[in-house]
Amino acid sequence: MSSALLASTPTTHVQEEQSSRSPPPITTESSQRALLLSQDLQALNAKMYGAYWCSHCYDQKQSLGKGAFDNIQYYECAPEGKDSKRDVCKERDVPGYPTWEINGKLYPGERDLEELEDIVKQESN
Repeated sequence: MSSALLASTPTTHVQEEQSSRSPPPITTESSQRALLLSQDLQALNAKMYGAYWCSHCYDQKQSLGKGAFDNIQYYECAPEGKDSKRDVCKERDVPGYPTWEINGKLYPGERDLEELEDIVKQESN
């Protein structure tokens, strides 16, 4: 059987259930400051690692707002999370959630906008 056929084979009901847990939606609007920060983070290839059940991850997303967070690469680390990237999280040795990867360096923990701006300045030099 070709790999193309395997890739198009439907998943089982159990597999769908295991990967269907989504984080709560982001309900805040982004400030101009958060939007600018998200562009700077994007320029540094920033990623945020998190889990759908993580309250600090949700708070981090809310602090940025929907528009800004749409610019951020997000990796779901919970194996049962929607679109889980657990293998990437393990490969990067993510210590906890949320963890930011900015310019190839890991920054664990929830960060306010000022802290993220400081990291961006440091990594841009």
